[in-house]
Amino acid sequence: MISFKGLAIGVSFLIATLVGIFLLAYDAPLRITPNYHWDFVLVCTVVDAILGMQAVLTSALGQWEKGVIRAATFWSVLVMVAIVGDVALALQLPSNYPTVTVLQAFQYLFLGLNGNPLPLFVPALFTLHAVAAVVGLLPPKIPWFQLGIWPTRRTVLAIILIVVVVMGMRPTALLLATSGILSTSPALTNSTDIILTPVQHHELPFNPSNRTAFVTLVAVANPMLPYNFNNTRFGRMVIYIPANWTVTLVFINREGFPHSAVLMQATGPTPTIIEPSAQILAQIPHDAVNGGFMLQNESGSVTVRNIAVGQYWIVCAFNYPVPHAEEGMWVTLEVTNQINVPYYEILPS
Repeated sequence: MISFKGLAIGVSFLIATLVGIFLLAYDAPLRITPNYHWDFVLVCTVVDAILGMQAVLTSALGQWEKGVIRAATFWSVLVMVAIVGDVALALQLPSNYPTVTVLQAFQYLFLGLNGNPLPLFVPALFTLHAVAAVVGLLPPKIPWFQLGIWPTRRTVLAIILIVVVVMGMRPTALLLATSGILSTSPALTNSTDIILTPVQHHELPFNPSNRTAFVTLVAVANPMLPYNFNNTRFGRMVIYIPANWTVTLVFINREGFPHSAVLMQATGPTPTIIEPSAQILAQIPHDAVNGGFMLQNESGSVTVRNIAVGQYWIVCAFNYPVPHAEEGMWVTLEVTNQINVPYYEILPS
C-alpha cells in the first residue's frame, strides 16, 4: 500500500525541483549576482530531486520509508531556515550595491516587490518545503491534541508551519487575481469577440507662453510590473512634444531598486545597455550613464530646451543586477512639427 506521507512529501519535493529549475533557467539576476544565491538554489534543486524520487519510491515499496521521511523533513526545515536567514542577512548583496534593509529583502523575496523579476518562486519553494515539513511532522498514531493536557511541541511546530503555508499562498492568489484567472467573467469563445481598447490621448501639462511641456515619470512600486515608468514598459507610453519646445522632466523613484531617467536619442528598435558615448540630452541624476542612480523615494528634475524633431527614449540606465532598459524600463518620446499641443498615449499591450 502506498504511504500518504511519503507520496505527499515526494510530490512536494518534485514540484519544488521544477520551481528550482525554472529559477535557474529564467532568473537573470540570480545568474549574474556574484554571491551564494545561485549555488544555494542549485544545491536545493538537486537535493529536492533526489529526496523527491526517494520518497515516492519508498512510499510505493514500503521500505526505508521512515528514514527518507525524516531526512526529507529535516531538509525542509533546513531550507526554510536558510531562506529566513537570507532575509535576516538582507540578501548579502555585493559591496558595490546599495544597502538593502531586512524589510526590503523580505518584500523582494516573499512579496515580489522592489523589482523581483520572478516574484512567486521563492514563496513557492518556501511553501512546498513547509508542506513537506508539516506532513513529515504528522504524528503517526497519537492525536494532535489530547484533552486535558497542553499541545505537544510537535503540534505547536506543525501549526506554525501550517500558518506559514497559508501565508505563502498569498502572492500566488495575488497573481491569479490580477491575471484574471480567478475572474468570474465568462471567457471569450471566439477571437472575433476580442475588443481592443482604443488608444486615448492624454494632454500633458504645459505652459504655452514659453512653450514648455512638463513630463513626470514615476518608477511605481508594482509587484506585478517591476522596472516600469508610470506602470508601463517597453515603450508602451509614447510622449509627443511639438518641435523646438522645452521639456521639463521630473523623475520619482517609488520602487525599492535604484533607478535613473535618461533622455537620449533613439538609436535602434529598443534600448539595451546605455553607454556614456550615446547621444544624451539629459539625465537624472547627473551621472546616470556612469552608474549614478536614485534610491527609493528620491526624485530629481532636469530641463531640456529646443528639442529638435526626432525620436527619443527616456530610459533607466542602471545596469545592476540586469540592464533595466532590457527589462523594459523605457518610454518613447516623439518630437514632431505635426502637433501644437504636447500629449501622451498608452499603447495596448
